[in-house]
Amino acid sequence: MANETQIGECRVFTAHDALFQYSPGLATPDESGPYFLGGYFLILLCNFTTTYTHPILPYIRLLAAIPAAKLLWDYGFSSSFDVLHRNRQTDLAMALLSLYGLLKVTEVCVVGFWNRPEDWPKWLSRGDVKENGEGEGKDAKGINGKLKIIPFTPTILGRMLYAFDLLSVRGSSYLPNRIWDYAPKSMVEWKPPSRPRFLAFLIWESTTLYLLIDIFESLAATRTWDTSIARPLTSTLPLHLQFFYAFLVCGMTALSIATPYYVNALLTMPLGVPPSAWPPMFDQPFRAKSLQDFWSYRWHTIFRRTSDEISRGILFLLPSSYFTFHPRFIKLLRALIIFGISMVLHFFLVWALPIDDETYPYAAGLINPQIAKFFLSQPLGIFIELVLVQPMTAHLPDGWRKTIRRAFAWGWLLWSGRYWSDVWISRGLWGAKERYVLFSPVRRIVYGRWTPC
Repeated sequence: MANETQIGECRVFTAHDALFQYSPGLATPDESGPYFLGGYFLILLCNFTTTYTHPILPYIRLLAAIPAAKLLWDYGFSSSFDVLHRNRQTDLAMALLSLYGLLKVTEVCVVGFWNRPEDWPKWLSRGDVKENGEGEGKDAKGINGKLKIIPFTPTILGRMLYAFDLLSVRGSSYLPNRIWDYAPKSMVEWKPPSRPRFLAFLIWESTTLYLLIDIFESLAATRTWDTSIARPLTSTLPLHLQFFYAFLVCGMTALSIATPYYVNALLTMPLGVPPSAWPPMFDQPFRAKSLQDFWSYRWHTIFRRTSDEISRGILFLLPSSYFTFHPRFIKLLRALIIFGISMVLHFFLVWALPIDDETYPYAAGLINPQIAKFFLSQPLGIFIELVLVQPMTAHLPDGWRKTIRRAFAWGWLLWSGRYWSDVWISRGLWGAKERYVLFSPVRRIVYGRWTPC
């Protein structure tokens, strides 16, 4: 059955069904709205209080974390909401918003409990960024230390703007000519184009991403995947096909992150949001020189701020003797903590997906072995890269050195990506009920119909 296509198994979708399946946000249950709004309203209030310095405020934020966390948890993981029109993409979207809110609560209310007034994020002026950037800093604070701080206006409105903008996921600002001091270096150096050019770019990018999703999903749909087993990819296919479908899954993962991002950017342009609020989601990942380069700078930075803050809190609890080791040990320890945080987040993301009669029973549990293999293999790959690959290639000619290091990085990503592919497929994300495109040009050309199976 593995090589059978789904051509003869197509459902008939009405325009209403197709729209709800293609746009997961439209399928969010109405009764979940108060949980989402209540949780994020409490985060906004806590952000607002960070603009004051009264000593009682950290305790108030710590108490506010309890109802905020409960509301956000129920929003993302409650099974009592109406499931009409919902698909797995809707469940993933709700779980992602829930987890981001929970991480923000942890960052502001728990880890932030020990913050001094000067520790809270600050706006920096984008006008001070050099043409090509300077310095080796990993974030805005490290760019020569020359980016001018923009203080918030100490009025109610000014504090509200600060609180709302602090919801920024990656460090960009919805206000013009500024950026947050925790933004990565690549974002700081990015030069936003004019509004007309950015609008043209968004239209082109959204169209290109849509077509790529259609191609990837059409290739994946040429097989009927057996989701009743734990490892539908790695236990059923030869290695070369495992690599092929792992590439498709990893591509679909990136495309499913980037596409709604650029569509949202396109929708906010008429509202006056500046182009600087929407820097590229990825920083040319195919140009990554190493695993460390890929994960630190090229991949998306959605959870970077909260992961950094939580890892900082964990490292703060370690005995000072740990920090007498070699800097590479500290770097690997921090990488292990951050990948561990990401692993746990993805445990919950996948756990939020619905279980049906065709799903392998282990999927109902929170701990997914294939997710653990994928995320824990990344710091292992970085360790091998640091202690073996880089020293062994250090004296090679530049071209050979770059080629070997890139080959190792992408070979490792494809090899470990097979584990994530098992998760993606076994949880039904390539199932016949999932729709990634509203109309399919690929299927129109190949099969003479516009709708996917």
